[in-house]
Amino acid sequence: MAYCAKCGKELGADEKFCSSCGEPVEGSVRTGDSSNDKVMGILSYIGILALIPYFIKDQSSFVRYHAVRGLNLFLLELIGGVATSLIALVLPGVGSLLGWIVSVAGLVFSIIGIINVVNGEKKDLPLIGTIQFVKE
Repeated sequence: MAYCAKCGKELGADEKFCSSCGEPVEGSVRTGDSSNDKVMGILSYIGILALIPYFIKDQSSFVRYHAVRGLNLFLLELIGGVATSLIALVLPGVGSLLGWIVSVAGLVFSIIGIINVVNGEKKDLPLIGTIQFVKE
């Protein structure tokens, strides 16, 4: 007999998803294959729009995973923007350069996150994946 890796419920022979928690059965289908999951996952990496998938209840574990990472990225971009603005008040040239770097880095990390969603993968963002203001 097979059991769900997430909740431990007994699974039928041909089940692709756990009837109790909705977790995909390993080897049956990749996570994030539904188009709604992909749309919500992509939305997770578009700035403040990350709040939409984060606050919607009954999301798949795939969407929840990316919503948390997207919200952490947004908060990190917000903190970086405030910090570079304060630096720009004291050192205008340096602050502007740092602001530009933070903006480009945020865009690159968002693109990496979107690529992970489109590929149906649950992967942390490189370098900043361990920074968590919001946890799952």
